[in-house]
Amino acid sequence: MDDASAAELRRLRARAYGPDADLLEDPAASSRLMELEAQLRAEREAERPPVATASSASGTGREPGPAAEAQSPDAPAADLDAEAADDPATRRLWALVRMLTSRLPPVATAIVAVSIAAAIALTASIVWGLASLPMISQTSASRQVATLEIDDDVAIPEGFFGTTSEQAIAYEYYGLLMAQSSAMSPNGESECLIGLDEDDLTADGQGVNGPFYYGCRAGAFPATIEVPLDDTAPERLRAQFPEGGALQFVLQGDRIGVFWDGGATAA
Repeated sequence: MDDASAAELRRLRARAYGPDADLLEDPAASSRLMELEAQLRAEREAERPPVATASSASGTGREPGPAAEAQSPDAPAADLDAEAADDPATRRLWALVRMLTSRLPPVATAIVAVSIAAAIALTASIVWGLASLPMISQTSASRQVATLEIDDDVAIPEGFFGTTSEQAIAYEYYGLLMAQSSAMSPNGESECLIGLDEDDLTADGQGVNGPFYYGCRAGAFPATIEVPLDDTAPERLRAQFPEGGALQFVLQGDRIGVFWDGGATAA
């Protein structure tokens, strides 16, 4: 992916996942986001060798099947993949569509069916983490605002908290630099997530002049870090969430789910 496409992808992700998300109101931009996401996944799959030890739970997950053309006014559910068709909420939605379109001309019915199938596929892509990440407490007011994938453009200094350049797996989110490393874990084997303000990294890349966040996997619990959106957080990050509160970053496989508490404060 060239620089122009990468910049466009970042802008579209901000419109899809940010606090002021408006992408669902722009069908052309939504379609472009799906196209760029698919291109990025294909390029990374081609570049990365298969990992034999990776479990199915930590993979990239199943992609929603493409919406096929409506075969008939009576069978719009055929446009979905088997997983979506088995979902009770999806079945109820299609039943409602059939009822509402039963008296429409065939062409109009087909247009409605294809439009809804596309909307379901887009929603499944954007809300990836709700299915792939462990469920957050039902009493929590937090919601997922982004899904981060490995950023090959982020440079990790050699020896960064015990991580060699060959092992460097990094992410960036509005000035917050994150990396995977097992060096911080008690046994040196569990995966850990490290986070810090990229502007606080010392010149030699071996120290931090500011807050440092880290968390490691423990049993079935994934590596997570929590970042309060106060004066210690990166300026660009605070600007994205002017209401304040805190963010939680959950490492799952090679992706990170970003959750925001909505600016909630403890009672």
